[in-house]
Amino acid sequence: MPIINSEEDYIIQQWKDNFDILQDRKIAIYGIGKNTKCILENFPADNVVGLMDAVRTGEEIYGRPIISIEEAIVMGVSCIVIVARASNVKIIFRRIADDCAANGIDVYSIDGKLVNFEKEETKNFDAYKKITKDLLKSKIVKADIVSFDIFDTLIMRKVLYPRDIFYLLSRKNGENFAIDRINAEMQLYSEGKHPTIYEIYERIGYGSPRFEIELEKYFLIRRETMVTMLDFAIKEGKQVYLVSDMYFPKEIMVELLNSVGINFNSDNILVSCDYGVSKSNGLFAKLRSKFDDKHILHIGDNYDADIVSAQRYGIEETFYIKSAVQMLEDSYASGMLKRDNKIENRLLIGDFIGKQLNNPFLFSQTEGMFRIDNLYDMSYCFIAPLVYRFFIWMVRKSQELGIKLILLSARDGYILEKIYELCVTKNLLSSLKLPEMKYFYCSRAVAVLAGCVNDDDILHAARLAYSGSIQEMLKHRFNLSDVDIKQRSNLSEEDYILSHRDAILKKAELCRRQFKIYINQLNIPKGARVGFFDFVSSGTCQKALSNFVDFELIGLYMAQAGNEATYKSNTIIHSMFGSHNVFANVFTDTYSIYSNYLFLENIFSSYEPSIACFTDDGNPVFMQETRSEKQIADLKIIHSAILEYIENNKIDPDDFANSDIEIVDLLPNLLKQKYSILNIDYFNSRLGDEFCNRTFDLLDITK
Repeated sequence: MPIINSEEDYIIQQWKDNFDILQDRKIAIYGIGKNTKCILENFPADNVVGLMDAVRTGEEIYGRPIISIEEAIVMGVSCIVIVARASNVKIIFRRIADDCAANGIDVYSIDGKLVNFEKEETKNFDAYKKITKDLLKSKIVKADIVSFDIFDTLIMRKVLYPRDIFYLLSRKNGENFAIDRINAEMQLYSEGKHPTIYEIYERIGYGSPRFEIELEKYFLIRRETMVTMLDFAIKEGKQVYLVSDMYFPKEIMVELLNSVGINFNSDNILVSCDYGVSKSNGLFAKLRSKFDDKHILHIGDNYDADIVSAQRYGIEETFYIKSAVQMLEDSYASGMLKRDNKIENRLLIGDFIGKQLNNPFLFSQTEGMFRIDNLYDMSYCFIAPLVYRFFIWMVRKSQELGIKLILLSARDGYILEKIYELCVTKNLLSSLKLPEMKYFYCSRAVAVLAGCVNDDDILHAARLAYSGSIQEMLKHRFNLSDVDIKQRSNLSEEDYILSHRDAILKKAELCRRQFKIYINQLNIPKGARVGFFDFVSSGTCQKALSNFVDFELIGLYMAQAGNEATYKSNTIIHSMFGSHNVFANVFTDTYSIYSNYLFLENIFSSYEPSIACFTDDGNPVFMQETRSEKQIADLKIIHSAILEYIENNKIDPDDFANSDIEIVDLLPNLLKQKYSILNIDYFNSRLGDEFCNRTFDLLDITK
């Protein structure tokens, strides 16, 4: 396969591989940007009969008419290729889907994939219909004695698997500890014993059981709805017992339960290591013998141990729930488990399901989907891990590159500034040496205009995506007035734009002078290496700024949206989702970030509008706010959840940094309607992109 060095190379290769062979079909290209121009220049076949754009229908560009879907049908188009970012493909497709389906028109993305709304794998959730709170309550009411399993029923660990605790202990006890711990326990069981934690450590010969107990407590949480059921049974006057196969004696069980606020009578706790028998070979007999003539109900998450064994020993009634891990395996998000290959990933997954799948009754209502009932939980579970993972990556990358100052460009850098302030105030990342971070007032509108010093800069600025006519673009992007705008006559698009060179450069000079007054106030040393944060970008602001600042800018991005070979290709950009020397672009679905970034960009935003310009004193002048008061209020809730997630997080920063980025990349994608039921109105709104003169519906992002 040929080496792909640039976005242009990628487009050429994709068209060659996927569409150049369709010479016998009439094709329309949806999109009129530079990549469409690249296709037409390199593949001048006559079968591309028209281009499509939502705004500029009726015009002509690159020697092709811009046509409507109706005109495409009349012209006999049988194939439409959407040349757009992955995040926009589905949105564009919805505009033409019905007409294309009715007229047999195939729609492709640039990577050759047919665009459609594929149905997800069908799963069966009949078993969950019996796992309801009301059914369990009715069984409790009828019972005389109610017994609960403990681990994964009343309490759970915020790790994926129980043995993850042992692997975490290996960091203190030596790299072989987890294996030694597992083997020692297995040996004792093979000898017919049901060992206590103390006997296991005696067999290991090193390490401290107290460290393990404390680590268990650190990661323990309640399964809240099940604790509610425990309280209900007690209030109903039932005799309640806890029955567990475990190596912790009951005094330690009491300690663990107390650590999460469950106070329980130790006399009513039956643990296998105390009695020398498990549930499957006699522990339930101990419970049964206490109440020969009483109706007993047992509740647990292990079908063999808690249901089959209980029934074998004469327990009249059982109720089977599922652990959070079992629920994840059954869910539409089960693909997450493909990343359980290392402890760092398992910590993140365990933390996520500890909140989202804490409730064993959930799937009886949602049939395998997550349920989002409020903005706080949405942000805390699905967004905050991605933001925190990036922040730590950015800190580590700055250390690697010798960067001591990072400019957090507006508006995307606002939440990162708040995270920085939180970390400094609370000393949260003491193991990492934080570089200085400054919120930097900037916008594409200001940076691009200020960065225009020659024809290449002007043409590059003009080629950046814009929804509207050339004349409108000249007004909005270059601040030209109606008086400045000339008649186009027969000029090519580039020549027409450059006919406004003098007016554009005059506007640019004023914008640059005012912008530099603001930048000089930041007292950045001349020649310093400065990190420049952008969210998902091809480097638009960074490249423009490099034309006139006297310090070196090193890009630190969440994701790089392209690697343009023809304009400032030597710009240094590092991104968490692909580095500057590895081709990554928004036409691929390698990472979900590329289809979700429009939604996430709004979350990274500040509470101020975009920057329109600066005053002669270097003060920012803001554009008119297009967001509603509710949208701003929602954003504050989202930000508060992110900050609280970081402050309360129990995962070591190094573990966070060493986790696969695919984990945090997946989480926002789970907010799509095929994975989650969204009981919030947050997505019922429109957002605007002033620079590109576009608006989009947030709801489209969830589809």
